[in-house]
Amino acid sequence: MENLLLKYMNERIRPEIRKFDELPGPVITISRECGCSGRIIAEKLTERINHKINNPKQNWKWVNKEILSLASKELKINPGQIKNILKTVDKTFLDEIASSFTVKYYASDTRIRRVIRDVVRHLAITGNVIIVGRGSEALTQDIQRSLHVKLYAPLKWKVDIISNRCRIPAEEAEKIVIKTDKRRLKFMETYLLKDQDKVLYDIDFNCAKFSHDEIIDLILKTIEMKSLL
Repeated sequence: MENLLLKYMNERIRPEIRKFDELPGPVITISRECGCSGRIIAEKLTERINHKINNPKQNWKWVNKEILSLASKELKINPGQIKNILKTVDKTFLDEIASSFTVKYYASDTRIRRVIRDVVRHLAITGNVIIVGRGSEALTQDIQRSLHVKLYAPLKWKVDIISNRCRIPAEEAEKIVIKTDKRRLKFMETYLLKDQDKVLYDIDFNCAKFSHDEIIDLILKTIEMKSLL
């Protein structure tokens, strides 16, 4: 994480005006509903990709919470103040960030959205990265060398997963699932503006029907077909 942070802070320039010798990417985005293990898929997929290419100089990485750390550095906020932002139920993402500012520091909602967007765009354009959530599917649609994955499942399956994982009653788990999915969708839509009908995903997986390994095998076949490696 330290190397990723230093690299971003040293190289950060608005991605829209950066000049590249090669095409941006490749990047894989993984969007997931509550209970669908995007982190596990991303971690294992990264390991499989790096084993396949067998070239440390071209190693892939996967990121999730690191995006919040990079954004907090850019916004001059202690990372500890925003690490649980996306777990918030009663506040929006932007409200939670705004509440963490000291009296001496203020950033508009527009600036906050721009910083999150720039972090995601920088990572995606630099390439060889799997990004989990953070609106990345909406923010990287224009990158040709990309694959956008959606993990979903029926409500009952997700409720059972969360109930067992957190050791809580099904009724409580269902509330968490519904609120989490609603919050993630709302956050992603902040980057779509008026283009709400855009098709965001290239491939969808029903996690109730496919194992982690099966999903990873199918993603690998897809990225090989799309020549992303």
